[in-house]
Amino acid sequence: MLRRLTLLIALILVVGACTSTPSTGTDDTSPTQSTTADGSSPSTGNPSTTLEGEGTTTTQPEPTWTELPGIEDLPQEVQDELLALVRMTEELRGLVFIEAPIITIVTDAELEARVRALIEEESADFPADDALYKLLGLLDEEVVLETLLTDLYGEQVAGFYDGDTGELVVPMRSGGFSVVEKATMIHELTHSLTDQQFNFDPIIESMFDEERLDQASAYQGLVEGDATFTELLYLQGLSQRELGEFFAEAGNVDSTTLDSSPRFIRDSLIFPYDSGLEFTQSLYQAGDWEAVNDAYSIMPGLPGSTEQVITPSDYQRDLPIEVLAETITLSGYDLERQSVWGEFGFRVMLDQVLGEATGLVAADGWGGDTYFQWFDGNSAAFLLLYEGDTEKDLDEMKDALVDYARTAVADEDFVWVEVFDNQLAFIAADEVPVGETIRSAMQG
Repeated sequence: MLRRLTLLIALILVVGACTSTPSTGTDDTSPTQSTTADGSSPSTGNPSTTLEGEGTTTTQPEPTWTELPGIEDLPQEVQDELLALVRMTEELRGLVFIEAPIITIVTDAELEARVRALIEEESADFPADDALYKLLGLLDEEVVLETLLTDLYGEQVAGFYDGDTGELVVPMRSGGFSVVEKATMIHELTHSLTDQQFNFDPIIESMFDEERLDQASAYQGLVEGDATFTELLYLQGLSQRELGEFFAEAGNVDSTTLDSSPRFIRDSLIFPYDSGLEFTQSLYQAGDWEAVNDAYSIMPGLPGSTEQVITPSDYQRDLPIEVLAETITLSGYDLERQSVWGEFGFRVMLDQVLGEATGLVAADGWGGDTYFQWFDGNSAAFLLLYEGDTEKDLDEMKDALVDYARTAVADEDFVWVEVFDNQLAFIAADEVPVGETIRSAMQG
């Protein structure tokens, strides 16, 4: 699974943060000293070494190993540079690696091939999702979702952490790493470091396997927000000249596919970095790195939700309502998925069609939901059951979904919005008789 959509996507986050905070890293969200999970300073028990770069000098613990596996064929100066970045990551994040990280250096072509191979592993889900997004008016009929996402990830990924293998897969230019590539390494090394410490990858995988998709999105917000925050701290330590090089290089990124993608896809890709960064910063402000560390074990048991990431003050307080519903059998259709749409799901859906102002008001009162997605190999059917925090929230979502249905769903398709037993039902289907079947089942 991809952990990093870097350069332009991450740049959107770090550029805004870097231009509003001192480059010395002395703002109130930056660590004044590194701490481990128990609040103590990380140490290997060895003398410290100094990592020097233009504009910054950082004292760090001496590594417990003198070389990294898998990079023996690289020039010695590149090996030294990578080892220095490992130590910088430990210093910024306040944790130490349990084992030496595995770094795999590849060419641009090899990186793109590996990314495309990872996407192809999920290809079985694309036809059903393609049909659903077109039914909901989020994706144009001529667009093929799998092609769009394959091109998009191939264009935007500048490196990723593979939790299955523990590898950091990163490209290298001749002559070493650029400023952007060093920042990417810090981000990916943070994933490797926190996965070693908190074993987050199996947790996310189990969430996906069990179709707990909103919870998985929230947890990814923590994972990516953590790495983006650490990357931001690294950028704050760069000199003005280095920052200029960073912005210049990032500005040359080809974002053609991203720019032309539907808004809901762009927002979905950016969410774990953008909202995740704000969420991580709020944890850090409340309890330093220890609060961030604790969240890795707290969030899965809450359960976490994208609502808590979007509104950090809701974390551990505003827990999702479990919305129960009996499964409906549709002749000729397979139940592709039952999961939770989530506050963020409503936001991206409504924002694209009705605008942010409507999306914000309607989704803010999210209490809980459940949805059913059916597919017959060609056509889609969809039932979404929603409960708001208050009756007013239910009414606001109903009004928004009625407008959405009128605006986004094609005239020849079935769509219905109605309240059944204090639950708001949104029904859509490519085939009108199928939609009527779902509605009749809801009416009992």
